[in-house]
Amino acid sequence: MHRSTLSVVLGLGNIFLFALPARGQSLYDGATAVPFELVSDFLVVTKGEIEGLAGLNFVVDTGSTWSAIDQKVAQKLRLSRQAGKIMNFDRYIPIEWAEVRNIRIGPVTAERARMMVVNLPKYSAFAKNIDGIIGLDLLTRSQTLAIDYTAKTLYFGPPENPSHRSNPGALLATVVVGGRPIQLCVDTGSPDILLYENRLRKRSVKLRTEGKPRTITIGSINGTQVALSEVSIAGRKQTITVVLIRGPEEHAMPGVDGYLGMASLHPKRIDFNFAEGVLAWW
Repeated sequence: MHRSTLSVVLGLGNIFLFALPARGQSLYDGATAVPFELVSDFLVVTKGEIEGLAGLNFVVDTGSTWSAIDQKVAQKLRLSRQAGKIMNFDRYIPIEWAEVRNIRIGPVTAERARMMVVNLPKYSAFAKNIDGIIGLDLLTRSQTLAIDYTAKTLYFGPPENPSHRSNPGALLATVVVGGRPIQLCVDTGSPDILLYENRLRKRSVKLRTEGKPRTITIGSINGTQVALSEVSIAGRKQTITVVLIRGPEEHAMPGVDGYLGMASLHPKRIDFNFAEGVLAWW
């Protein structure tokens, strides 16, 4: 089975290069196994608990900087909330912030966790029966994370040193398009590869397409689906299906050129080594 690896950067504005792990090294060793359900063929949904409210359905989403809960959960817990806004792919959306006394997903726990409160079904057609999103702020509390789609099991590695924790920003991977490197957020919560067309054309990245483009809508996002050639992911040059969308203003998410929806690569397993900055999939 072909194994692909990428060096990734955790956080915006800092670039680190890491050695790839030796072939055969397993992130399963000493890890805690947690079952999940695969929803709509791409969403990884696992159970969690907030302030004693158990059996909640959480999406594991590396494309989200902060974890979130649906408004109905916040109402049930009677959480105090403050207004805010975040960037959602191509635009700012209104949200609220709340602090939960404790949250647990498998071996990952946090106390006095700051979480977004969002009307999830409003922004995603896939959010039915979803209570929340587990983002990088909680996922990176483990040094490693493996997603085994065949066994439908998550494997959480040992906990990260608390002194090393900071705002996680985004998990960025370099993909080459038309001979030019671009930076994409690694996203387990999206079925597609989304590219900010205006940013790429501004930097003269050549977008060579094949066939007839198709206008599509993904939630609240309008885009153009195309077959894009001369794309190299982890050293493999190929033609892939992507969705071109208009990106936000340059001051929002600087240096980010889109999202790498991991489901579009049809992996059987994904390994995240947050501690060493390596992403691998089979």
